[in-house]
Amino acid sequence: MRICILTPGDSIKKRHKPSNERFIDLLKPHLPETEWITIHCLEDDLNLNVNEFDAYLVTGGKYSVFEDFTWQNNLFDLIRKIYQNNIPVVGVCYGHQVLAHALDGQVERFDNGWGVGVTSVNITNRPDWLEPTVEKVYLLAMHQDQVTKMPTNATRFLGNHFCHISGFYIEDRVLAVQQHPEFTPELCRDLILKRKERIGERYESALQSLEIDHQGDFVGQWIANFICQRDQVQSA
Repeated sequence: MRICILTPGDSIKKRHKPSNERFIDLLKPHLPETEWITIHCLEDDLNLNVNEFDAYLVTGGKYSVFEDFTWQNNLFDLIRKIYQNNIPVVGVCYGHQVLAHALDGQVERFDNGWGVGVTSVNITNRPDWLEPTVEKVYLLAMHQDQVTKMPTNATRFLGNHFCHISGFYIEDRVLAVQQHPEFTPELCRDLILKRKERIGERYESALQSLEIDHQGDFVGQWIANFICQRDQVQSA
């Protein structure tokens, strides 16, 4: 299997692994035979033959989907092409928002501030690939923008009181999650410190929340299950 990671880059680089490597670390135990290819959205050509890869993953990043960048518009076009060719695509945080925006959903800047630190997210729907099965997961978060309208035919499967649409999927084609299964507490802490002024009143509680164990590996298993479900059906 060949999976292409699409990344807009990281805002903290020196002390932590880049996002593509964090996702490989998260998913490699569940997808051991996979070849990983990374494309940097700001630098590399996004005019791809999408059928070269078995699946795609769009990482987080510091950008907003309503900013007008040429590379970002090219990324939206690429997502639509991937979807039209019926190839599985996964998005996390910024990637979650990219998938919604590119496929006619809606993303907005949330008036009530940042989702940050370890947050509890409820499972609202259980597709077949959602194993292990739990009632809720604790995940690391860092976002202010939110998906407020899902694409047509999407099903919400994650949410909480702060971020209603924390995760959605479209059949075996699209999987999107707002929170960060690939984050480490150390990375999240450094981002909180860096963004103290922007985070505002949630700053102290966000730092305290990092004492809670996060369950990003659960979501890593879900992502792997989602990507592999077609092969499982064909081999059944």
